[in-house]
Amino acid sequence: MAGAGVCAEVSITGRVLDETGAAVAGARVEVSTGEGAVIAAASSDTAGNFRFALPAAGSYNIRAQRLGFYLYEGRGQRFEEGAGELTITLNHLQEFSEKVDVVYSPPAIDPAQPSDHKELDNTEILTVPYPAQQDYRNALPLMDGVVLDNSGRPHINGGQGNQTNYTMDGFNVSDPVTGLLEARVNIESIQAMDVQTSRFAAQDGRGAAGVLDLKTKMGDDRFRFAGTNFIPGISSESGWHINKWTPHLELSGPIVKGRVWFHNGADLFYSVDTVPGLPNGQNRTSGVTGTDLSRFQVNLTPANILTGSFFFNLAEVKRYGLSILDPSESTTSNRQTMYMSTLRDQAYLPGGALVDFGVADTRGLVRNLPQGDTIFQITPFGDRGNYFAALDRHFYRQQGTGNLFLPTLHLAGTHQLKFGVDVEREAFHQEVERHDYEVLNADGTLARYVTFAGSPFERRQNVEAAEYIQDAWTPRKDLVLEAGLRTEWNQIVRRLETAPRLGAAWSPKELRGTKFSAGWGIYYDAIALDIISQPQDQVSLSTFFLPGGMPQGPPVMTAFLADQAALRAPFSRTASFSVERELPHAYYLKAGYTHRTGDRGFMFLPEEPITAPALLTNVNYILVNSRHELYDAFDISLRHSFAGRFEWFLGYTRSAARSNGAVQYSLENPVFGPQMAGPFPWDTPNRVHMWGWAPLPNRVLPAWLRFATRNTTAGYLVEYRTGFPFSVTDQDGFMLGPPDSYRFPYYFDLNLHFERQFRALHYLWAWRCGFNNITNNGNPNVVNSIYGTPEFLTYGRGQPRAFAVRLRLLGRK
Repeated sequence: MAGAGVCAEVSITGRVLDETGAAVAGARVEVSTGEGAVIAAASSDTAGNFRFALPAAGSYNIRAQRLGFYLYEGRGQRFEEGAGELTITLNHLQEFSEKVDVVYSPPAIDPAQPSDHKELDNTEILTVPYPAQQDYRNALPLMDGVVLDNSGRPHINGGQGNQTNYTMDGFNVSDPVTGLLEARVNIESIQAMDVQTSRFAAQDGRGAAGVLDLKTKMGDDRFRFAGTNFIPGISSESGWHINKWTPHLELSGPIVKGRVWFHNGADLFYSVDTVPGLPNGQNRTSGVTGTDLSRFQVNLTPANILTGSFFFNLAEVKRYGLSILDPSESTTSNRQTMYMSTLRDQAYLPGGALVDFGVADTRGLVRNLPQGDTIFQITPFGDRGNYFAALDRHFYRQQGTGNLFLPTLHLAGTHQLKFGVDVEREAFHQEVERHDYEVLNADGTLARYVTFAGSPFERRQNVEAAEYIQDAWTPRKDLVLEAGLRTEWNQIVRRLETAPRLGAAWSPKELRGTKFSAGWGIYYDAIALDIISQPQDQVSLSTFFLPGGMPQGPPVMTAFLADQAALRAPFSRTASFSVERELPHAYYLKAGYTHRTGDRGFMFLPEEPITAPALLTNVNYILVNSRHELYDAFDISLRHSFAGRFEWFLGYTRSAARSNGAVQYSLENPVFGPQMAGPFPWDTPNRVHMWGWAPLPNRVLPAWLRFATRNTTAGYLVEYRTGFPFSVTDQDGFMLGPPDSYRFPYYFDLNLHFERQFRALHYLWAWRCGFNNITNNGNPNVVNSIYGTPEFLTYGRGQPRAFAVRLRLLGRK
């Protein structure tokens, strides 16, 4: 190697940027000699900065990698004595690249990252054949620690749906009223999905269970156009019809080359779903969902980057909620819209500091209307008549953020300090018109008659403010210690809450390619407005009837109450440990354990114990901070990258998610029974999943057959898990036994798809076809849970075996 005889040290500072000049955080930069020995390594910080020292001047090889980017390899990079600078440009992965020799970055271990970090890049999201691939949320279970419940809602780290901080490009994208993830995004617009299930830093709040950040695409200096699924799908189930049409369009490129870029991604999802077991003409539900995300980036100067976006969602569903227990007449027509606009300015200051300011505005509406005004009846065999509640809701959110990331400080090692503030205002107002409904016995006689009283209007708002400080201290090259403190205040609780965070990552040089990580922290939940506003809602009046048809007594009032001054913010204490190991032949092994205890969670408790005689008196449910949660999980995964662009993943999770308040009381159809402990409805003790894609063999075939497998890959997904739990009640609505003491049958899904790339009309295309649920396993998601009825424990099956086709326009040379 040149310069081997020079002994003066070389100090290098550098930055990792993407193709538009934006910083790339978490990139691993390695420097090696001509013989391949790695002599220096560093990870880029939030501002893309890194630093390393070389033993002598000379020529070295540079390797930089980050999941979701192409691998960067530079050979013969010359460094002279003293201080030097290095700028590395990483290009985002593209579905179609002009270069044929590009290599994907492998899922490298980052020794400077203590958090439990999982990520899916755009290629994985688009390639793995998970069910209903038009919705990115269905890809989340490809990562350990994430499951979808029977309603298709994600649960991260065993938490409730509103216990995760959902963001898109750093801005809160959850529903302002419920805290759930309702937003849909064109999957082609998503660059990566980043999930942190524990040990996340102090800059992240509003969710004790985890963080999900959707990172969306930006254009570059090349105009790109892509389209997917513009040919509708046909089904023969209950007669030939168009059952799916999911066109996706993507357009990006420069407005001013080298300075201004844009990206637009839009999709439309038209679906007609057939529910087995219902009569023809009443067994289908249809809906149209549309999304559009437009983004732009302006490099005001090389050190000042302005980005903005406009995001739109529209969804209309007819016969919403159709199932074997909810026939056509009892469904609703659902309409949802959401608008979100954002603006962010990032300025890179002299010396390597980064200052970041952002604002966002979100607003939308939800309407849920019954099919008519016929009285609604709840029977042991399912529902009849028209649903009794009509909802009209409008919601709003304004958000402002500010962050300062300081350059590296040197004091007994190095320090990466960051500070920030975050302010949100959330509000909604709604009207719910409710009509009477009946509960019938198995013989058709009246068991309960329910009416409603009170104002149908609700209105609520909340202002939340937070600030944080975080330090990542590296006392030596193989050890990183993180300490952070976050303080939060909100208008509802009106108390200043503090949340300390600790984390560590150790990569001993004696065990090259191994990292141990551990951490502990306190994490506060955001306060969902729908829970706090429930005491503003109406009261229900239930009249119970004896078998002969005579009322048992006067109507029993059910009301939900709260003493807001006595409430505190719910929080969790989370401790976790993990080990990662790079194995030979590009295999990566990771194992970890997480223990999370939730405290002061919101739940409604009856003022008096609920037993049969108590039905003669009113029932008041009081909102209290009495919920305790427990989540324990051990997970282990093995990942393999090969041939520069193919992947294989296998993961197993053993977990338990429980609460002391497993009974969910409802105004519209209350469950009568004492509050008790039990598993959450998404608890699944055992889960195994495997996915990946690989090229079909070509060389082993005779020459005259090789055309059949040329440019063809096979993608697969296998998942097994324990069935979710559910509760059982009698015909009068009384809970029998502990809550969630029964379980659905096990879930098993096997999907296999083949995709072939070909050229036509001067464009590159990809044609994919295959089967979902090859074994045709039932995978039920609804059940008759009313004891004593002939249909007790009758399950409604999930998606049957289905043939799927996808045609994609990838690009043009």
